[in-house]
Formats: sequence, structure tokens, C-alpha cells
Amino acid sequence: METLYDLMSVTLFIATAGIFFYRFRNENPPLAPYMLISLVCAVSNWLGNNGGGVGAVLLLIAGSFYLLHIAGEPYAEESE
Repeated sequence: METLYDLMSVTLFIATAGIFFYRFRNENPPLAPYMLISLVCAVSNWLGNNGGGVGAVLLLIAGSFYLLHIAGEPYAEESE
């Protein structure tokens, strides 16, 4: 990790993976939202390393708020 964008992207990815695995222990969460945040991490890291700093930061902020939204959702009700 050489740049600040690397650090921020990896931190968001680790938080995303942590929340996914925490949710996976109790329910079967959909994979798409977590993959979207992972894609945001990759794109923002690429943008940040290639001169698109403002776009990279905006993407990381949006991904962080989306992760907070996912983390705040209640667990799915189990139907019997």
C-alpha cells in the first residue's frame, strides 16, 4: 500500500467483508450489495492512483454510507 487511496479502499473492503461474514453466520444475505461495495473500492482506488482524487473520495464516501445502510438493516425474518 503506497497511497492514501490504497489504505482507504482496503479499509472499506475489510469492513465490508467483516459485515458480510457477520451476517452470513445468522442468515443468508444477498451477495450483490457487498460485491457493489467491493467494486466501488477497486474503482476508487484506480481513480485515486490515476489522478481522479475527488471522484475517488466521493466514491469511497458513497460506498461507506451504503455499507452503513446495509449494516443497519434488520435481520431477515425466518419463515417456518
